[in-house]
Amino acid sequence: MTAAQPAGEAPQPAAASADQEPAQPAEEQPEPQEAPPEQPQNAWEAAQELLEHAPESFTGQGYFFTGGTPHFGGGLVGGDQHTVSGGQVHGDVVTGQKTTIYQIGARIGAAFGTPLHGSGEVPAPELDALESVFQDGPAFPAALDMLREARVLVLAGRSDSGRRSAALMLLHRLGARRIRSLDPDVSPSSLLTGVERADGYLLADYTTPRSRPFRPHHLLRLREYLDREKSYLVITVARSASFRELAPLDWEPPAPEDVLAAHLRGLLAGAPAERITGLLSLPPVLEFLAKTRPIRELAEFAAPLAGCATEADDQPGLAEFGQGVVQEQVGRWFGDPDLPLREKAFLLSLAVFDHAPYALTAELSDQLFRRLEAIDAPGRKEGIPPFGNSIEERLALARAELTEENEQTPWGPVPQRMASFADHRTSHTLLRETWISHPSARPAILGWLNALATDPRPLVRTRVASAAALLASVDLSSAMGRLLGPWSESKDFRLCLQAANTLALAYYAGTAAVPRILHDWCQDDNARRRWSAIRGYALLGHLLPAQALEAFALAADRLTEDELTELAEEVKLGDRPQPSEHPTGYQALGLVEAAELLILSPAGPEALAALVRWLSGPPQLRQLALAVFLTAAQRTEGEQDPAGRPLLLGWYAESHRPEPGEAVEVTTLPGQDGPAAVRTLLTVLWRTALADRSYGPAALRVLRGWLFSALPLPEVEAELADLLAALTVTDRDRLRLSHLLRTTRDGLGTDGTGAVDRLLLNLSPH
Repeated sequence: MTAAQPAGEAPQPAAASADQEPAQPAEEQPEPQEAPPEQPQNAWEAAQELLEHAPESFTGQGYFFTGGTPHFGGGLVGGDQHTVSGGQVHGDVVTGQKTTIYQIGARIGAAFGTPLHGSGEVPAPELDALESVFQDGPAFPAALDMLREARVLVLAGRSDSGRRSAALMLLHRLGARRIRSLDPDVSPSSLLTGVERADGYLLADYTTPRSRPFRPHHLLRLREYLDREKSYLVITVARSASFRELAPLDWEPPAPEDVLAAHLRGLLAGAPAERITGLLSLPPVLEFLAKTRPIRELAEFAAPLAGCATEADDQPGLAEFGQGVVQEQVGRWFGDPDLPLREKAFLLSLAVFDHAPYALTAELSDQLFRRLEAIDAPGRKEGIPPFGNSIEERLALARAELTEENEQTPWGPVPQRMASFADHRTSHTLLRETWISHPSARPAILGWLNALATDPRPLVRTRVASAAALLASVDLSSAMGRLLGPWSESKDFRLCLQAANTLALAYYAGTAAVPRILHDWCQDDNARRRWSAIRGYALLGHLLPAQALEAFALAADRLTEDELTELAEEVKLGDRPQPSEHPTGYQALGLVEAAELLILSPAGPEALAALVRWLSGPPQLRQLALAVFLTAAQRTEGEQDPAGRPLLLGWYAESHRPEPGEAVEVTTLPGQDGPAAVRTLLTVLWRTALADRSYGPAALRVLRGWLFSALPLPEVEAELADLLAALTVTDRDRLRLSHLLRTTRDGLGTDGTGAVDRLLLNLSPH
């Protein structure tokens, strides 16, 4: 189903919370606000946005919004993971005035012989220095074996785990003397194209969007090239990156004491082993090693430790370096009366926008500063110095670091300076301690989050949802009363969506009450709150399939005959269903989108079985089942390529084939479970849709789209022939499908008629 352009978004509508910013002087009043959009953002696009911009702390624990291990191989699930991540999206999907950017620059460059991306050789002295101090770690032997066998390896780990050093040493141990470091701004299809030949390649900190994973053919091409050149490739990524085909190896750093000892031996060349052991046993050193430390910090700590004249020389600087407990540091920040309020606001902003562009974090921290200042000194009219402390001083105070990385934007990767806490636990600890220990700051934080909840930037909205989710995991009652409750019943659908996104992230953060909240909201009298709950199930349905399907069925009972008729007409036209003017009109659209996402998830077989059950239920359920099925049937493996292989056709081809003579009844649910039932379930849904008076024309249009997908792809043609044979049970079926094939062939002229003729031949009675 094609996605309509979502309405434009107002940059700063009024906050939904009762915590309002104090009135500004007349000269500081903002410009008049635009009206909120009348239509909600499409569920598929909203889920893509949340997946793309959520912090790694929410996405690094497995398949975010994909529900774990795929249930059967190939196609949609089982490698490609076309769930909420949406297949391979060529271009970026954003809210507001939607813009789809096709990345054609690289193709133009390739056509004219221009290098697709840069690279540079890693200096030999760097490799020698690294080899002298490098410690293998527990995962190193397995990584070495995998790289030797496959020639390409993805090393996933924290940015502070030494994964780049490990990648260089893996290549070095396999005999690579010339190693080229590749530019991370490269698509999977152009990787290693136009790069100077080397013994090994390093692609460090790859930032491909999670919605654009590697495909099997990318992997085959890489291995073919590396085998031919006798080379190796190591890719280092964050644990949240989408690398389904390359089976990332989880990199765990070596023991901290081993790393520190290796650096000490390098700094104290020739020192006896007893001295190294004595230095490592100093109380400040033991305290330092008791905390999780980045590899970089361990290497830095070795220098002052090596400067100790004797093992008993406990230098004050050494003890100061070794303390650094995050919670103690947060307490010192906010308990220090000499620390400017503006810097405290920056720390809070960095906690919400950790590992985001520094400029964005600083900009929004000044907005929070104004709100905090209104509490600290009401009526003060002093301005904000536009040129304050240097970035280095501010980040040093925050124990943060600045890195040059690519930010994914609607216009492609853009280099940005990203600000991140050195210790990944700082952001959550800081927000939690501020919320619990400093309640006087709550009105400012609430007003700030409410104001940013409808910001036009997807990153900002997603981080607001993640911050609200963390607050909900700490203090659910306050978060529900001051944020989620008002958002869920707002007249602005962007805030309703924020409520749904926050609940989804809160569930991943461990808030056990989320299923109960969604269940209660689904039965609320407020139509907007019910819509928020349905959107929440769209994101969590694969984890709560039974509860989600029950909620969809209950919500369908509230649909009116006019809404169902309008829905059928929109599906027939192939457009995204548009809600009616009355708020309840959005329920039909929300149900279709949420159920579609559930189908395209690892819980797909269970959802398909529910659709078949609904065919025998009340009219509302039957029509909803057909609308959802035909909507999902229009999804292809390449979302920007409507002629690509249909996802559900791939399911059909790869699932269980019934025994010869096994009858398929439209009105009964097959007794098979899991993947074995998929073929029969899809057959039942197709036969019912084609024979339905309201949805029959739409079913024929969708099936015609599947026919067009078979014209250039012989494997799709074979799969479609198998499906058409299963759908041809009666003479009426044969007449209907033959007519569809003939009219399709007549509209093709001389192109592609061979495939249609072969399909017609298969339909003929034998």
